[in-house]
Parts: sequence; structure tokens; C-alpha cells
Amino acid sequence: MDDQLLEKRLNSLKKAYDEMPEEENRSAILAAIKRDQKKKPNKWIHLPYAASFIGVGMIAGVLMMQYIGDQVPSGDKSEQYQASTGENNSVDLKEADVKDVFEDLEKYYNERVAETKAELGMGAGFERYLYPSIGEDIQNTKNEFLTYMEEHDTEDLAEVRKNFRSQIDQAFTLPSEIIDKIQKEGHEKVDFAGDEFTLLTQLESYTGVYQYGMVFYEWNIEEAIKKEGLEAVVEKMNAGGKGLADKDLKKMAAVAVENGYAFREEKGKLLPYVNFMGIADRLRVNANEDYITYLELRSNRIQDNMGKVISYKNYADVLVKLETAIGTVEDLKINDMLREDAKTLYVMFTTGSTVNPIYGEDNLLKEEVKDGYLYLIRTYPETDTAAAVKTMYEQMKMNNFQKPADEWAIRINLVYPKYMNIPTNSKAEDMINKDVLPISEALLSSYKEFAAKKNFNILKNYGPFEIMQLYFHADQKGDYETKYALYSKNGGQPPEEQYIQEMKEAKLALSEALKGYEFASLYHPDNDPEEVIGIQLHFNDRPDAPVFQMTQEDGFWKVQYLPLQ
Repeated sequence: MDDQLLEKRLNSLKKAYDEMPEEENRSAILAAIKRDQKKKPNKWIHLPYAASFIGVGMIAGVLMMQYIGDQVPSGDKSEQYQASTGENNSVDLKEADVKDVFEDLEKYYNERVAETKAELGMGAGFERYLYPSIGEDIQNTKNEFLTYMEEHDTEDLAEVRKNFRSQIDQAFTLPSEIIDKIQKEGHEKVDFAGDEFTLLTQLESYTGVYQYGMVFYEWNIEEAIKKEGLEAVVEKMNAGGKGLADKDLKKMAAVAVENGYAFREEKGKLLPYVNFMGIADRLRVNANEDYITYLELRSNRIQDNMGKVISYKNYADVLVKLETAIGTVEDLKINDMLREDAKTLYVMFTTGSTVNPIYGEDNLLKEEVKDGYLYLIRTYPETDTAAAVKTMYEQMKMNNFQKPADEWAIRINLVYPKYMNIPTNSKAEDMINKDVLPISEALLSSYKEFAAKKNFNILKNYGPFEIMQLYFHADQKGDYETKYALYSKNGGQPPEEQYIQEMKEAKLALSEALKGYEFASLYHPDNDPEEVIGIQLHFNDRPDAPVFQMTQEDGFWKVQYLPLQ
């Protein structure tokens, strides 16, 4: 539950967005809006803390979906303006209307940036650390409309305007505003789409802003430390700036504490972090009890600012705290979030990671890791976590604590605590140590023939993994007809023409989901270890191992519609 890991991930998140292709950034939102015009709008999707462990690709996907969320924008224009933009009538666009709408959006965005900058006491550029560059996205979407006027109407324009204003309002909502709202209203129940989860999202987002603040105020901080010492500066910053001589630094500290942040010394540096325990104390009387428990658990630190495990014994304590909380927390959503956090942390504890390998350069289990395992086993013998770690430890001991030759197979043989209810569906013989892409020359030859004839007899000798490869290859090539032909007849997919048009408009590369892929395995249902219902994909930075759903139909392997859900 280490809040510092978020700080490490934010730079990676920003880099991922900077590297995102421009066409995908502007076109995906338009295609999604066109596709969902007649449907009930989605709620603003919460970005849970556990996502910080999963990887920036998935985070980027979640944040992209926020563009098509349904939040009521504040400060809406008059009815006269709404009529001029066609919010109630779908008619052809005029260039002047498009320019007016986007000039208004740019003005509104700049106003919110200026207001928030003044409120936070930050310098120019802080806004880049919140969400993707909204200002740039507005300009890109404006160019999209002006370039392809015939593809859009006034309904599209009104919907884009509403969603951008919503995105702007979401980005510049301060955590303190949400904390004050919860305190004022009092929330007995937790609403997944409500204030509690919006607060978590904003706290994660504004962590980047305060990281930026440490650079912006670097000179002020250094001067204060020279005069008073680091310990005294940390204390005064956490007191809301009281006693600090520098007025600008004092203001920044006051607003930071109000927003739920605190400061600590780490390796001679002043670092900001989300003060989850402080927020829990502020909301204790007004918020749901399970939500308070979640905030308290989030206050536990496992890693330092560089992502290194601080103490494996402390790590063990946190895992047991999670197991205990999961047994008492009644709110289903919070319970699910805790389980995901527990699963992620348990996998890192027992198998290690790139930043925290559990084996040393001598290929032996590190002593600090071994001590952490023994501490857990001896201190919490009645817990499911200790029982699972004990089994893993005994297996390691039989191997003289040496690093396995087939390290990639460790995760598939991982023993999970019983309370996690994770089925062990895979066997050693089910493992497939192959890349999904690119496909082999032989498979490519079959693909070309199938693409031309759409006859499954061409693929009769291929198993589920190869069919999955063909599916990914077709998507990568933009061959949506062939991709559609690989689906089961009973998958519930839309008509082929509609499907192909939606794929062309969306322009989202499915191959992005393969980042970090290591190996695959056949996936079996719980009640039949011989039946195969999909291919499980295993990643080096994701413990969730999603399943690509398959089915046998008429003697051939076919893809279930929306196989990765």
C-alpha cells in the first residue's frame, strides 16, 4: 500500500502520454462519441490505487475512457449559445461554429489553469502533471473537426464541448474541495462513482503537482533548510507553513496540507506524500467506516521514493493487515480493491520484481527476503498469508534457495493465500513459451489464405494459441474483416459492417495490450481441468494475467466476442 510508489509511477505515466500517437489521442475520443451518441453515457471511471502496480499502459487506457465520461459541466453557456451549437438539433456544421466552440474551450481551460495556479501557489507548467495535456487535445480535436467537417454534425460538436468542459472541471477539482464536501454532507454509504473514489483519483493526480512544487520551490526550500535545518523545515511545512519566513513557500505548504498532503525527509530530501492517515482522521466522523479503513491501510509504506522495499518484515505486516481487513470490510467495492492490492503486493513479495529482485547476484535468495518470510511464518502462523508463504518457502528450501533456471515459470506455480480465492487453473504442460506477435511464416501463409477465403478448414490444424495470434495479427494489420471472421457465431457481436466501421473509427491498437507480455498458458474452467476456455496471458509487470476467451465451435477454435474483458 506504499503511497510513494505513486510518485515513481507519475513520471512514467506522463512519459506514456507524451509518447502516445497524436492520431490516437484525438481520433479515439471522436470515434467513441460517435459510437455512443445514442447510448447511456458512462460514469467517470475511478483510477484505483492498485493500477499504479499494473503499468502505465492500462492507466492510459482508463484515463482515455474519461474523455467520454458523463460529468455535468459547470458554468454552462446560455440556452442561446446551446442552440447555436446544435445541442438540441443535429444539422451540418459551420466553420464559424466550430471555431467559436473551441475558442470558448481554450478560454475556459486557461481560466481554470490560472485559478488553480493562484490557489496552489504554483508556477506555470504545473497543469502538465494532472491529466493529459488538455489544451493540446482541444487544439487537436479542433483541427480534426475543421479538416473532416463532413464527418461530423452539431450533435458531435456539442458532445465534444460538454466532455471537454467536464474533463477540465475534473482535472482542476482540488482534493480539499472533495474533502470539504464529504465532511459537510456526511456519507454513510460509498458510491463507486461518487466523491470517495473521485478523491482517491485526485489525490493520485495532484501528487505529481506537488512533486513539481519541490522543483519549482527548490531555491526557497534550500534557503530555508540552510537557515533552520531540514527537520525544522519538515515540521513547519506539515504545520501548514506556520513559522516559515518565505511567504511563497508558506502559502504552498498551507494549501498542500489542506489538500491532504504532508512532507517527510528521505535521504536528505524534502518529499511530499499523500497523508492518508490525516485524511482518514478528518473524515472519520462523516465518511463510511470501510472507506476510513481503506485510507488507513493506504498509509502503510512498503517502498521508498525509488521503489525499493524498505523492510520485508514491515512488508509482511502490511500483507497480514490486508488479510485481516478483507475479512471485516463489508463494502463490496472496497473489499475488491483491497483484494487486488493484496494480490499485487503478495506477488511482488513472493516472486520479486525488476526493481526488487528476491534473488541476489549469487543467484541465492536474499537474506533480508528470507528473514521476512520467516518473520511472517512465525509471527502470524494462523493466517492464510503465512500458510501460503510457508509452502513457497519450503519449495525454495528444497532447491537450496537457488534461483530457478526457469524463472518465468515461477508465477504460474505461485501458491496464493486461500482467502484470495484464486483458482490454480494452469499446469506445467499448459505453458506456452511463445511470442504472440509477430506470427511465423507458416502461420502467415495460412492467414493470407484464410483472409481470402474465410474458410475455417484452412485453420483446422491450429490450436487456440495460434488462432489468438491470427486475431492479434489481423487487428495489427487493420484487417477487420478477417478479425471479424475469427469470431464465434454465438458471440453476440454486432453486424459485420457496423463492427468494421467502429474499428476503423476507433483506431485503437489491440497490440498495445501485449506490452510486458512474457508467456501464455491454456486456461481451464474450475470444474473441468481438461477443458480449455481460453489463453491466459502472463506479464512481467502485471499480476492479473488476463484471459483471452476462446471456444470450440464446429470442430474449430474460434474467438469469443470482446475476448479480453
